[in-house]
Amino acid sequence: MAMTVRAPGRVNLMGEHTDYSGGLVLPAAIDRSVRLECDAGGDRILLTSDRFDDPVDVSATGEDAPPSGWGRYVAAVAAELDLLGRPGVGLSGKVTSDLPDGAGLSSSAALEVGVALALCAAADFALDPMGVARAAQRAEHRAVGVPSGIMDQAASLLGRADHAVLLDCGSLEHRLVPLPADLALLIVDSGVSRRLEDSGYGRRRAELEEALGVLGGAAPSAVGPDEAAELAAAAGLGDVPSRRLRHVVTENARVRAVEAELTAPGGPDPGRLGRLFAEGHASLRDDFEVSIPELDLLVELAVDSDAVAARMTGGGFGGAIVALVERERVAEVGAAVTAAYEGRTGRTAAVHVCRAADGACLT
Repeated sequence: MAMTVRAPGRVNLMGEHTDYSGGLVLPAAIDRSVRLECDAGGDRILLTSDRFDDPVDVSATGEDAPPSGWGRYVAAVAAELDLLGRPGVGLSGKVTSDLPDGAGLSSSAALEVGVALALCAAADFALDPMGVARAAQRAEHRAVGVPSGIMDQAASLLGRADHAVLLDCGSLEHRLVPLPADLALLIVDSGVSRRLEDSGYGRRRAELEEALGVLGGAAPSAVGPDEAAELAAAAGLGDVPSRRLRHVVTENARVRAVEAELTAPGGPDPGRLGRLFAEGHASLRDDFEVSIPELDLLVELAVDSDAVAARMTGGGFGGAIVALVERERVAEVGAAVTAAYEGRTGRTAAVHVCRAADGACLT
């Protein structure tokens, strides 16, 4: 059986580092994706890639995972599906991608989702979209030990053209949020590559989990900023965990506020959107401490070049920013940002003008 699977990356508009505490996120699948063309059969997974020299050759049940490389993700997906009862049917084919690696656009999640859909189809094994997302999330944990949330995989599966997805990562309830037709998604890659397993991602999660104890079991998305501050003070919570908690609680509030702007009669107020994105970036920079100077500069340059709104996107420690830009001016803004960035840092920033796209599919 021949098949083609497309699994998009995602950009997150608001709700960073909230998913693994059961919070709110507002990502959009984008028109950049991982594509898998393959044939089903056999008991091995045999894949080549246009990005990596090393081919993948692992068992269809994933028990012989390589110690490094992209084959770790493939084997981890196979192993997680095996635990769910998927028959051990293999596949062979080629993976291609126009998603930039290390830019914070979830290329690894797109690979996991694409492989999962292909393996399920190869074995005629049915999982609903959130079942696939959860299996792919566990595969990320298995492959590289990063305790990531479910946003990236869910966004790749649930996306819809010209919409963002508001996802409650605690209940997994989700709904589509229309994006303004006159605003383009301008993604600017700083050129500072990141690998979350080598960053402070795990440490940030541990610091947040320490802080969440002061909520007495309440979900951080159900607690207001003032209440969280009072609980932290009453518990004698230290400065660092207090700031981690403040970020997550205020970020959940910002997700709700951005959704309200995007769905407002007559369309969003550009000034309000800009302030919300600015507050989100400042919180990631100061309270969660996952931004870097290059991302801070790109946000500044985007706003100075008349982007409606801009903030870092993804887990941080490198990667990209996302800016909302009037569609007819997106080329102009992108050129101005990259020229100024190179002049001030000597680095070349890559620009990706994207649209919100449909989620992963099998053809």
